[in-house]
Amino acid sequence: MINVIIYEDNKEMQILYQEVVRNFFHSQKIKIKFHIFSSYVRNLERKLASLPGKKLFILDIEVPGKSGLDLARTIRNEGDWMSPLMVITSYENLKNTGFTSKVLMLDFISKRENVRKRLKESLETVYDIFHMKDAYTFQYNGKLFHIPFDDILYFEKDLNDNYTFLYTEDFAYKIKESITQIGKKLEQHLMFLKVHRSCIVNINRISMFNVKEKRIYLGKYSTNLITREGRDFLKKKLRPMHIVK
Repeated sequence: MINVIIYEDNKEMQILYQEVVRNFFHSQKIKIKFHIFSSYVRNLERKLASLPGKKLFILDIEVPGKSGLDLARTIRNEGDWMSPLMVITSYENLKNTGFTSKVLMLDFISKRENVRKRLKESLETVYDIFHMKDAYTFQYNGKLFHIPFDDILYFEKDLNDNYTFLYTEDFAYKIKESITQIGKKLEQHLMFLKVHRSCIVNINRISMFNVKEKRIYLGKYSTNLITREGRDFLKKKLRPMHIVK
């Protein structure tokens, strides 16, 4: 299910957005739930953050209590860099202020355009984002990345701060997420195993497990972050593959 948050004080525009969104996702046989706000309400950000599942934000700029731009900034600052976010407004002069890139805005639609057509086009992009299969999505250097699971070697916490490194054969990405947060996202994907409180490995990418050294080799990298439980599991799992030493 997709939670569609509409932050707009114009009733006619609310109805238009709901109609376009409902028709689009109905054709894709996807369940949606609308959350309509005509003005800012107390603890709105906390309520939005607590919504389970995927979220899509459609924001107007001039809304009583708090502007849509301020709400967008707060959403991103509180750690939600994954949810598609678009602004539909009469203030088209703000499109090139640089703000849209800072909050990774999916689209900026002027109400002077064909809103129905532009919104539908943006929803097609939203659909692609929500249905990228077997990929890990994260923000890095102000951009969104989608790394296929098969390309991920392992995740390891940076011991000096609250970041985590995602390792691939070609690059190491520094992600502002904890191992716990990453583990929750990956718990349905059996190829990933949390072998230590600071490390998650892609079992399919292990090239060798040296039991004596207590070291896991993954491509050109290796890690010795592994608990006794993780060691016992890997010995049993990998022995038939003849990569346990």
